[in-house]
Amino acid sequence: MKRIFFIILFGFCALFARNLEEIKSSNEIKIGVRTDFPPFSQIKDGEFTGFEVELAKAIGNKILDNKGKVVLVGVQAKDRIPMLKNDQIDLMVANFTMTDERKKAVDFSFPYLLDFMGILAPSNSHLNKLSSFNGKKLLVIPGTTSDEFLKDNKTKFKNIEVVSCENLYDCLTKLKNNEGDGYFHTVFSLANIAVIDNTFTITNKAVGHPDYIACGIKKGNSSLLNAVNNAIVELSKENFFTKAYDETFKIHYKGTIDKKYFLVDDIYRVFG
Repeated sequence: MKRIFFIILFGFCALFARNLEEIKSSNEIKIGVRTDFPPFSQIKDGEFTGFEVELAKAIGNKILDNKGKVVLVGVQAKDRIPMLKNDQIDLMVANFTMTDERKKAVDFSFPYLLDFMGILAPSNSHLNKLSSFNGKKLLVIPGTTSDEFLKDNKTKFKNIEVVSCENLYDCLTKLKNNEGDGYFHTVFSLANIAVIDNTFTITNKAVGHPDYIACGIKKGNSSLLNAVNNAIVELSKENFFTKAYDETFKIHYKGTIDKKYFLVDDIYRVFG
């Protein structure tokens, strides 16, 4: 029976980017997953668990024809691009939103989830439209996907005061202290807060058009990219994503995010 090997954080450093043939020859693929982003991925009782953990294993095993080792490497959001560029990892399955700016640095696979922007606000605020925040303060973390979205859509936010916060905890603290009227981030991130604290709700679940969450690969590594895309299509045909929604997201988010906000499997039927 095959074993899955886990390496936490920076337990190694590869010397060069490995193409598909080299990965198969080594019987090992190194895949980055988040350490602290449930239900996508987290470390619990010393082991990785979550939707993207299972996805990483499934993709890795398909690439290796179930004959090698899938090495999971714990990463933080800021590590994803540097680790791919520095050849410390073969593949990122780490809640990696595909943006135009990031496409300049890495290649992305077919998407496997939609990634909407949303706004978290007090449940009794009735701020249920983006226009409701005109003249009010919106908390945003600089350098994040939500910050990129705001910069690319300045006209939508021209009447809203943007207030910077350092991380999720800092943003939530400022929101509780009335230093902001809403917290602007990805719906997946905000839903975790709404599940834990029902005094807050996602009042705007789909601001603008969605981005996509996909696997990240070092730029130019076309053989590995094609193999990852093929694996995603195969997994879709096997109903992997539908099953994952029912067993992971549906339970974790307790109905705060409807299935329509996820990438539907039908998108891959065009591949026959």
